[in-house]
Amino acid sequence: MGEYIMLSRKVFRTSIVLLFFSSVLSVVVDVMGEDDKVWVPGLGVHRGGKGLFPENTIYAYTESVKRWKGCLLEGDIRLTKDGVAVIIHDATVDRTTDGTGKVEEKTLEEIKMLDAGYRFTSDGGNTYPYRGKGIKIPTLEEVLKAFPDETFLFEIKVPLEDLSPVIKPILENKMEKQVYLASVHTATIQRIRAEAKNIMTCFTIADAGPLLSALRNGKWDDYQPPAEMLALSPNLEKNFQISAEEMSKIRNKGVKVVVFTVNSEEIMKKYMTDYKVDWILTDYPNRYENLLAYIKK
Repeated sequence: MGEYIMLSRKVFRTSIVLLFFSSVLSVVVDVMGEDDKVWVPGLGVHRGGKGLFPENTIYAYTESVKRWKGCLLEGDIRLTKDGVAVIIHDATVDRTTDGTGKVEEKTLEEIKMLDAGYRFTSDGGNTYPYRGKGIKIPTLEEVLKAFPDETFLFEIKVPLEDLSPVIKPILENKMEKQVYLASVHTATIQRIRAEAKNIMTCFTIADAGPLLSALRNGKWDDYQPPAEMLALSPNLEKNFQISAEEMSKIRNKGVKVVVFTVNSEEIMKKYMTDYKVDWILTDYPNRYENLLAYIKK
């Protein structure tokens, strides 16, 4: 999660700061005199860092955990034809594997025959370094067992009539306090809250109205958040129109805030100054790392 880091004010000159990171460190320059604190959000790896590794795979999560200890691991959940929760973003397997067809029309056995590293390229298609490496589409169960100490955010991509394919692995692995569940399918999240109260969820579109009303109509003290996490796009003005002050109020209620998907270092800087969020989700965790390394100098 986010944390403050101390910056020494003795070594910076305004010209140097503005040359490298004008929107982040100019704030430090303006108040030079003693040590400063700068808010540094935690790192979240979107689909395991899909800009660097084959997305939504145990390989991607393993590399991310190895390189960025304590990062939030994000992924997507769909169901196979035989009702098993698997980690894949698209409705079809075409974009990320050597197969074709809809996930929901394939059994787990058929899904496991696919090469989940087949389509990955980081150089515009000149090379495909992960083909034939044995990288598979994992089940939710496999991911949770592989990373029992990590924190996850999963988006459920389909409405669930039966919650058990998602809920059961979380409960059996005792990871209720490590897994956040999100979905655009409001009814699914509402049922999870009702039937599996210990499992953490994200705000839904239906939760936005009451949240904003409480923030802006003088009812904030009595407001009880319905979820443990609020996930927002970078352009807050066009999303929920939440100000930095309101963001602080939300976090003070114990709600974790994650912003997605941020691949620009310029926008990352924004969340170290204007807004204090708990995690920044990115496809390129190395960019976050590079920015953080410079700031800590």
